[in-house]
Amino acid sequence: MMDYIRSVLSFTFAISVMYMLLDCEIMRKRDRYLLGLYVAIMLVCDGLVLLNLGYAQFMKLYPLLVHLPVFLAFVFISKFKPIKVFFILLTLIAISTSFSLVGLIISSFFDSSREIVNIVCYILYLPTGFIIYKYIRPPFLYMMNNTDKGWFGFCIIPLSYSILIYSIAKYDLDNVIIRPILKDAVLLFILTLSAYFLILRFFKQTREQITLQNEQNLLMTQVAAAQIHFESLEESQEKTMLYRHDMRHHLNLINSYLADNNQEAAQKYITEVEETINCAVVEKYCRNYTVNLILSSYIARAKNEQITVETQINLPQKNVVSDMDLCVIFANALENAISACKGIYGTNDRIIKIVSKVNNNKLYIQITNSFDGTIIFVDDMPISTDTNHGFGTKSIAAIAHKYGGMYSFTAEDRIFKTSIIL
Repeated sequence: MMDYIRSVLSFTFAISVMYMLLDCEIMRKRDRYLLGLYVAIMLVCDGLVLLNLGYAQFMKLYPLLVHLPVFLAFVFISKFKPIKVFFILLTLIAISTSFSLVGLIISSFFDSSREIVNIVCYILYLPTGFIIYKYIRPPFLYMMNNTDKGWFGFCIIPLSYSILIYSIAKYDLDNVIIRPILKDAVLLFILTLSAYFLILRFFKQTREQITLQNEQNLLMTQVAAAQIHFESLEESQEKTMLYRHDMRHHLNLINSYLADNNQEAAQKYITEVEETINCAVVEKYCRNYTVNLILSSYIARAKNEQITVETQINLPQKNVVSDMDLCVIFANALENAISACKGIYGTNDRIIKIVSKVNNNKLYIQITNSFDGTIIFVDDMPISTDTNHGFGTKSIAAIAHKYGGMYSFTAEDRIFKTSIIL
């Protein structure tokens, strides 16, 4: 009876940890019902096999009756590629069998009691789940979200371990209680544990490299945003100095018109001077001076490309997000939006909408633009086929991570939407 209880607990533990490591989220009710039906059918089939063939035969068929259906279920509900799901499944097999090995080692001091093995397994489930969630889940999720290469190599180690463990005992404790076999199994476990230590170290080094690359890309974007800032400011200052220098000539000409009693010509000239001066003033879109310069520069570029720009911006002068990070977000999003709109043949269809507001101490930014063509997404991130492009969305994502916020990129009905909450 305790063997059956341990099998149920082991299955529950494996499902919970896989759900945790794969960061699964089932949004649609239809998918939940289908998954529930799938699990129910699997449990009924496994129960029938267990009742008719017995525990020993059931354990021999365990990879086919349990591992394969679980793998197929998580391929269906997970956002990751099947090879990544397979690696997580193999990792869980290695962890689950390690419980039995620890129990067997302890029970070997008490006449190899199977009850002791089961009790040890019961005790290990909860703390192991906490350790996985706290220390193993973050590097695993980071690697699965940011790395698509090398997963076949990662799978070789736990797959070899699973095959060897299965060939030794067929998951039957009675076959492993024999000491020579137990020693071989323990040796395999130590080797596999060492390999996982190297894998986790590789994950950590890769994460540091990716973080460093993101920081470099972010720094490059910040420098570019700062350059635009200074260029806009310099251009405005140069125009202001020029108009101040010419103001004396303007006033002399106006005095000449008035002296000749030509008020119509004087009024016309004053209107022309006012229009020229207005071109030197940075249009105000928000109260944040630095962000306003970036917006003015990019919106002016958009209008020069015959792009209609609609704005609804309510940014306070001071914010929890630094001015430089805000500039990076707006600069990258608007740069991509202008580039996409320029590819639309009809100028009437070129539209950019900028919305930004603060609500409940959260900063909300949404920039939408029309586009023509097809946008490729990989892991919910738009991918650019152009050389030295595609860093803008990564920089936006990096800033969202920096402030513990959320971001999304979507493309539907020829409308691309960038949304950020910080």
